[in-house]
Amino acid sequence: MLKKLKNKFSGQNTFFFYKGRKRILRKDDKMTKATFWKQVFLHTIQNIKLYVGAEVKLLLLTVIIYGVGFWALDIQLAWLMAIGISLVALLPVIGAGVVFIPWILIEWLQGDTQVGWWLFAIYLGVELLTEILQPLLIGKDLKLPFWLPIVVTLMCTIAFNLFGVMVAGIVIPLISAYFQVKEIERAEIYDEK
Repeated sequence: MLKKLKNKFSGQNTFFFYKGRKRILRKDDKMTKATFWKQVFLHTIQNIKLYVGAEVKLLLLTVIIYGVGFWALDIQLAWLMAIGISLVALLPVIGAGVVFIPWILIEWLQGDTQVGWWLFAIYLGVELLTEILQPLLIGKDLKLPFWLPIVVTLMCTIAFNLFGVMVAGIVIPLISAYFQVKEIERAEIYDEK
């Protein structure tokens, strides 16, 4: 694979391209330990962008679900409330429950139990959907198995408590970058043989 790229591109300053990512090694260079970790760092930055992109996709999905649900319940300013609650849901640990739980309790205490139950169903449905889709989207975008983001997030949460979710947002792209650069290194070794 790399031999084809070597034949296609010529010149001393030609960069390799691997799966759409810019390589820092020239064609005559070997991957040393320093360049390996530089590659990991560069891939980590790109993977953090992919991680944020996956979170934005999830945010848009929650806005749509909340908006349609609130509109169906004939709640005033449904789409504005959907955007606000979705943004609150981005806060680690706190999430959308800080808005939904008091709102549901108020609806029940005021006697409008049907709206309270529907709000509870929307909240529970979106939370479950988010917990299922988040590792799938992150795993797909970062080329990781779906279970790895879950395990890393749990381990970071145990180790760093409240800040574990934010630390996981850096650790997961770092792990993905490490595996990607290792794959590049293996491809180079294979092509040399």
